[in-house]
Amino acid sequence: MSLTIEQKKQISDFTDRREFVEKGGLMTDLDGTVIQEHEGKYFMPDLVREGLVKMYNAQCPVIINTMRFPISVIKTFATDWFVMSKASVPLVSLNGSQIGFINKDKKSKFTFQEIEAFPLKKEEVKKFISDIEQILEQGGSVLVFYYPRDWVKGEIIWTSDKEKTSETKDRYRSASHVYNSNMEELTRNLESEDICMIFLKAIQSDPATPFTNTDYKDFYSHQNVDKLFGAKKMISHLEREIHQFVGAGDTPMDVFLKEVGQVIKVGGLNMNFEFNSPVIELKHVPDIGEVFTEVAGSCAGSESLLNS
Repeated sequence: MSLTIEQKKQISDFTDRREFVEKGGLMTDLDGTVIQEHEGKYFMPDLVREGLVKMYNAQCPVIINTMRFPISVIKTFATDWFVMSKASVPLVSLNGSQIGFINKDKKSKFTFQEIEAFPLKKEEVKKFISDIEQILEQGGSVLVFYYPRDWVKGEIIWTSDKEKTSETKDRYRSASHVYNSNMEELTRNLESEDICMIFLKAIQSDPATPFTNTDYKDFYSHQNVDKLFGAKKMISHLEREIHQFVGAGDTPMDVFLKEVGQVIKVGGLNMNFEFNSPVIELKHVPDIGEVFTEVAGSCAGSESLLNS
């Protein structure tokens, strides 16, 4: 789908301003926004890649804001992304709970340099453990995906079902470690180091019988930490302003879209929150490539704008 004349004007009206050039940029989610998945493989459509290359060539700042953990971003995307960026990549990861830069070290190995992290507090871990216990008491089982602040540890999975340990290892190959233990050991592991985020997958023994008296969540982060919180922290570090950014996302987790100055919404999901800025809605991931090309044109003309 090509952008309409009205949509192109909407973009240029926002990005042709001095404020955008001096204090703005692009903040984008990955999966479902600039990345597609097919048969378990993740890839960036050519049109999206071409648009991002133009943005980087025009020196337009680009920040990744994703639920993924740093090692996942590095292993899946860093090689191709660095071909475009040719420089460190600002990253807001794990629902805003860990921010930093993907870099290359002296041996050209990708690494993550943390700027700041906002791990769960002990009382928040205890609440999480209580939620698990309620699920298990009702005959359910759980998979616990947790992400230490020590980013090299990657993704760790605990399963309440010992017999499913091998199956879980085979299914979730992104995990650094999969194990089963008693609740006491899981609690010790979660309390012995900073944990940035936990994802809980609850499994009912009988799908027709929902859990009762439980208020468990899918994602557990420190109170008030989300993708908007992390976005503000990263943008502040870069000495820029969130309302001068173009923001792109596709799910209700992309709450940073609440405060950016121009929203690009990809796909048909209901976001479950109100936008405070103009919105351009796109049906498919490749469509966003043309948006990036339009933004790059403004960044490329920034020298004349700043000298005017």
